[in-house]
Amino acid sequence: MLDIKHIPVQDINQNKKINATFVRMKNQMDVKMASYLRYLGTKNAVNRASDYHYLCLAVTDSTAPVNGIDYIHPSVKPVVDYATAVITKGLMPNGEINFDFVADGEDDEVAARQTTNMVSKVVNQMNDPHFILERWVMDAAMHKNGMMMVKPVREQIVRYVETSGTNDQLTAFELQAAAAGLTALRQSKRRETVDMMKVMEEVKQLLGEHKQEFAQGIADKFMETLQSPIDEEVAVPGFEEIRMEDIAGQEEIVNDAIKRNTIFKAKYKLTGYNINIKFHPIAQHYWICDPTVPEMKDQPFCGYYDPMTIQEAAELYPDIQGDLDNFRQFAEYNMNGAYQAGSVLNNLAIHARDSVPVMGIPVSSAASADPDSRQVSIVTVWNKYDIDGDGELELIELIYSGSYIISAREVEFIPVANMCPKPLPGNFYGMSIAESVIPMQEYQTSAARAEIQLGLLTATPRIGVKPDRVDFEMMQDGESAIFILDSKFDPSKDIYQMPPPSGNLQFLEVAMNRIQQDTMAMVGMTTPQDVFNPEVMAAGNSGVKLQLALSPNQIIQDNTVRNSAEGLREALWLVWRTLIQYGDDYGVKKLAQSSHPDKKPEFLDFLAWDDMNFCDRKQIHLELALGMMSEENALNRLQIIQKCQNELYQTVTGMVAAGTLTPEMYKKVKKPFADTLYVLGVKECDAYLPSDEEVQTMIQGSQEAQKNKQPSPEDQKNISMAKLNDVKAQQIAAEVAGEDAESQLDFMAVAAGDPKVYS
Repeated sequence: MLDIKHIPVQDINQNKKINATFVRMKNQMDVKMASYLRYLGTKNAVNRASDYHYLCLAVTDSTAPVNGIDYIHPSVKPVVDYATAVITKGLMPNGEINFDFVADGEDDEVAARQTTNMVSKVVNQMNDPHFILERWVMDAAMHKNGMMMVKPVREQIVRYVETSGTNDQLTAFELQAAAAGLTALRQSKRRETVDMMKVMEEVKQLLGEHKQEFAQGIADKFMETLQSPIDEEVAVPGFEEIRMEDIAGQEEIVNDAIKRNTIFKAKYKLTGYNINIKFHPIAQHYWICDPTVPEMKDQPFCGYYDPMTIQEAAELYPDIQGDLDNFRQFAEYNMNGAYQAGSVLNNLAIHARDSVPVMGIPVSSAASADPDSRQVSIVTVWNKYDIDGDGELELIELIYSGSYIISAREVEFIPVANMCPKPLPGNFYGMSIAESVIPMQEYQTSAARAEIQLGLLTATPRIGVKPDRVDFEMMQDGESAIFILDSKFDPSKDIYQMPPPSGNLQFLEVAMNRIQQDTMAMVGMTTPQDVFNPEVMAAGNSGVKLQLALSPNQIIQDNTVRNSAEGLREALWLVWRTLIQYGDDYGVKKLAQSSHPDKKPEFLDFLAWDDMNFCDRKQIHLELALGMMSEENALNRLQIIQKCQNELYQTVTGMVAAGTLTPEMYKKVKKPFADTLYVLGVKECDAYLPSDEEVQTMIQGSQEAQKNKQPSPEDQKNISMAKLNDVKAQQIAAEVAGEDAESQLDFMAVAAGDPKVYS
């Protein structure tokens, strides 16, 4: 596989076929980046205009000042802010991104829930979802598309651990560390003592009780060798010199028992990686791709420029530190750089620089400044190319600056998500909400300026003078005196007050209202009297809200939110795919352990991926509405939870009384209630429902209570009557059988010859 890092292109050994092929691809990338930058020039120009109109800055041939009036009517900014807030709230109904990875069958439910919990923790806890989404949505609303790169951030962790145990226990410790994603490096191992109790138990079991005294003597001799501990790996020194003539042939048994129970103290260095996944926005004017390919996963070529200082580059790509001199020499500098200034690539990139003007002094790149403060242009590109000559296209990720290769490797996916609220058929780029209302801002600005100008002319007194009384030559020369003061000049006749303008601007008010309605219609507000809120047709909404959801505004807004949700789904899938990529890391296993049903450090999807028996997790259910967040629905939600608790308690109580409740049966009884709570957004059902351990404790407590329970007075009466009846029945049976006391006395009297006479 291709794996090239931190080397100038000219130093690559092209005798290897794959390296020569890579150099050809690199040369093609330089041409492609420059060509596609020209190709996308119109897109960048439109986005730049959107930025300026959003900031209410004057744009040439659009909102440039007229007659000294530079007022700009804000149409783009309110619409973009409004749509951003609506889409953001639609994607985050309760302040978090609520989603579920759909299980691929019943056998996949546990793995799907673990994946959902892991990705949710990364997105909602390890990152700020509102911070990410709000800026991503605004970028998409202003610049046709919003590009978000899902980037893993791995932080190395080091721990020093000192532990004691036998060889088997130390081996188990190393295996346990490896299972947790840590690499255990043993720095030292010293022999401490021998567990004589276990040695004697083993010897007694193997040799018999009558030879235990011999073994004790051998062990005592061996303990003398432990007076000065030495570093020891496997063998037990000194034991070979012990001669046991009395138990010849059995030395090996005792020797092995001592080895197995020798205690060592070992010091380990544990190294691993914590992982966090960051969301890195890519500026649209730096992004380059094929505009005729609608979906990101199908892009044959895409990438972006990333201007930064050398110091920032060394921090972002730490391995550059070891080859910093070459990087400084061969990197691509911008127009202010000391080297390669004016290169074709950078001249083109200048036209795609940051659109928003920044007031201030730029970073100096002169020789007197810190050389690592110079700006370089780093290019990250993904290109499908047959790099190994097998006839199949591989996806190559190439990061470079000028002729310096930072990284080149084969990858499995492009880690960039694309959000497009208003897509256009057959195109990668859609139509931004900002550019759709730019004409409205231009016309409303012209109308507002006309009103302002009329008001100024009306409020400012003006005077007029006859033309033959004006010295135009002096006016052209800039003289302050404009009148010809002679005997023929009559101020009462030659100077007069100009009448105020009497234009009718009522039609402007009608036009402004009509343009405002058109502005709102561009973002879905086709019905002015309706509201435009992020409440779509979701299950659980009240009847009034469902009626509102059927309005044109709601349907258009629903479509806008769903278009944006496609990009969010793509980002969630990329988070999951990145966790799969680093499934061996300590941080991923620790994250998986918190979501594993048995609390094992196992990422089930990662294990299935290694076994080539995986689900691609393309189906993601994303909550886009407020759902249960309204007041009446929040109360209904609590009532459903209480109903689940009561019904489960009644079911469990009945089964306990009948003696039919087992742990396996309880799992089946609990499952429908847990699924109901999961639909309501309760991820951990044990927060409301009793766990298996709690039910077991409840069963045992119920049994003990039944044993110690005292009968009530009524029960005591019934018990005494039952006992009395039982005694009477026994008495009657004895009388019938002649076994009662009186019958026995009669028999004895008959035997004695003195029978009892009954009259």
